[in-house]
Amino acid sequence: MGLKVLLVDDEYIVLKGLEIMLGEQKEVALELMTAMDAVDAMEKMDFWQPDVIIADINMPEVDGLTMLEEIYRGNPECKFIIVSGYEDQEYLKRALRLHVADYLTKPVDKACLIHRLKEIGEEKQTKQQHTLLKIRLLLFSGERFQPRELTDDEIRRLFPDTYFALCTAGVFSSEAEKLRYRIAAYFDNCYMFSQNNWSVFLINYSVRISEEELRSLLEETFSGMACGICLFNGENLGAGIRNITLPYQTALCDLVLSLLPVSQSMKESTAERITERTLQPAVKVLMFEYSISDYINTAYDPGRDTPFNFLLVFTEALAAYIMIAGIYLPPETILQLYRAQAETVHDKKTLSLFMEKTLNFWYDSFTPTEQEQYSSKIAMACGYIDLHSGQDIALEQVAAYISINPSYLSYIFKKETGSTFLQYLTNIRLQKACRLMADNPELSLDEVAARTGYHSASYFHKIFRGKFGISPRQWLQKERNCT
Repeated sequence: MGLKVLLVDDEYIVLKGLEIMLGEQKEVALELMTAMDAVDAMEKMDFWQPDVIIADINMPEVDGLTMLEEIYRGNPECKFIIVSGYEDQEYLKRALRLHVADYLTKPVDKACLIHRLKEIGEEKQTKQQHTLLKIRLLLFSGERFQPRELTDDEIRRLFPDTYFALCTAGVFSSEAEKLRYRIAAYFDNCYMFSQNNWSVFLINYSVRISEEELRSLLEETFSGMACGICLFNGENLGAGIRNITLPYQTALCDLVLSLLPVSQSMKESTAERITERTLQPAVKVLMFEYSISDYINTAYDPGRDTPFNFLLVFTEALAAYIMIAGIYLPPETILQLYRAQAETVHDKKTLSLFMEKTLNFWYDSFTPTEQEQYSSKIAMACGYIDLHSGQDIALEQVAAYISINPSYLSYIFKKETGSTFLQYLTNIRLQKACRLMADNPELSLDEVAARTGYHSASYFHKIFRGKFGISPRQWLQKERNCT
């Protein structure tokens, strides 16, 4: 999407010349719209929110600065570039109060204007990436991340249209990017978020369409690949995006239900009940914060038959697992698991046994054997940290390497090792620093810090003293005295 620029000038020749000049340049992608006066410009603001307004300040009826002052009150993120035939000190003072991006005199310097637009475009892109990162954390970290700084204005800038659809699918990021381009051909805006073999598409569009129409279009775009969807509108845009975990849960459950051999009415009843409950009870079971018996007691509906209760628990458990582990099971595996277990569930007791058996199956890859100190996943994580401790590494990096949700990795890492990720990384780095100093006493503190993953000797010194109670040099002297 290009930088949206509104050109405002009461002189048609000047306005058209500016439009042609910016339309022909290739340095920065632009979407252009023109207005002949302030009234025309403010009317267009109602349906087209520009990133930049380039306006002549000398216009009849309403001058350019008065127009910009009015626009600024409702659109503080919009950038203003003022064009004038002469410099006026009073105009300059008012422009400064509006944080005007630039003040250009006629005739406009083409290179200067394009360079400034390019800078604003790069700034817009950086802000968008920052907003998308916050939304990604909301999606994949759930309630463990609450970006209160995610403002309505930056959300509106990213999603200018009224309607939304969230679509989930089991597909790797490389393939998901191709799918995003296909989806973007039909909708105004489409953003993609991937984690391991799992992807989420957030679609924003201006015309209301039915769920059936959207599902048909997406299924065709995805070439028959299973996907789950949730539609919602932007009447309360900020709250809708900040609570995006809820439509994400709905889409996950929709995906699971779409694969199961049950009637449409049962699917709809189950989805409705899960929406009321949310996936939090199932998530708490997976995170060891809730017992299986307590979970089954809240999930079980004595007024419904066993197949319905089993479908509810199966869907919740699997959707919650996908949400916190970030790992998608193939459709055939999901279907096989459902059919095999459905025959074993007859009542509340056997439903609890099913849940226990299912959780044990999922925990196998996270549980240490008698011969191992850590589970296979945590052993892989520790190995990765040991190997890359001299570099800048983050929890998200390790989680991606072992294909697991970062928040879930943080939990099981602390549970198995007794240390947080950062504590473990610090201990590994300091152990390597001690070995390095003992084997190479001639190394400077800067060299030791750099080789063990610290950017400055002063920070390394602070961490080392915090851990051992003495400075690195004092530690080395002590080591020499002991040998």
